[in-house]
Amino acid sequence: MENININELKTTIISEIKNNHYETLRYVLFNDKDRTPYAVHLFWDDGKFIVNSRDERSYVIGKSFEFNSFEEAKERFFRNLFLTVEISRSDVAGGHKADYPSPLWGE
Repeated sequence: MENININELKTTIISEIKNNHYETLRYVLFNDKDRTPYAVHLFWDDGKFIVNSRDERSYVIGKSFEFNSFEEAKERFFRNLFLTVEISRSDVAGGHKADYPSPLWGE
């Protein structure tokens, strides 16, 4: 899949983000130079799609997941977003602060 259309892939992801009401979550699409903390990152590097999550200093949490297929990478990206919501809801319910504000934590 050497001839990928990044803008088309971004459009697909953004559409799904809107469908899931994830607009208030932090994410970065196809910009491996972006250092947004607490974000889920999806990018293309050296022939692979890569998904990871970042901490407050923008260090990768755990490991980066590499995929040959956009569909697999998209699935992992949305799983990470879903887990962000679940963990943050649990933190708030337990009386702790979430990493950043979102109306999704209290719903």
